[in-house]
Amino acid sequence: MGWASNFLHSCSVFGRTLSAFYVVSKYGVFLSRVSGPSMFPTFTGRDDIVLVEAVSPMLDRIGKGDVVICVRPVDPGEHIIKRVVALGGEEVLVYPTADNPAIQRVMVPRGHVWLQGDNLLHSLDSRVYGPVPLALVRGRVMCQVWPSVKKIATDFPSPVVSDD
Repeated sequence: MGWASNFLHSCSVFGRTLSAFYVVSKYGVFLSRVSGPSMFPTFTGRDDIVLVEAVSPMLDRIGKGDVVICVRPVDPGEHIIKRVVALGGEEVLVYPTADNPAIQRVMVPRGHVWLQGDNLLHSLDSRVYGPVPLALVRGRVMCQVWPSVKKIATDFPSPVVSDD
């Protein structure tokens, strides 16, 4: 084979590899970095690395307690990591903050989730920007892989109002 044929073959292999990588990271699994204090104690916030699967949001299989990566509703150029505390059709009690001293009840619309950080004092989440469209959820965190490997707990207290 001549140099042109070798070059075309190399370009073809590179293109297929790049395409496969894109498809896997968009529709399969990807790694994401966690920084900041909003998800402490689940994550240290010092560049923890998590393994994220992107299939659950596409199949509408996000549940309460899941930790998700999503596009930041107020800044589409950024991604955030938060816990799902309520699903569409559920009512949430939003406790007082410095900006809003009253307890509020918020109904989460269908097709949306209510996201909160585990460290409520240091989290900008649905309490600030409201329910988040499911279309902004990129993936569900499966486990932490750095600095240690660990499963992510999904049994956190929920502010969902029950009829009990």
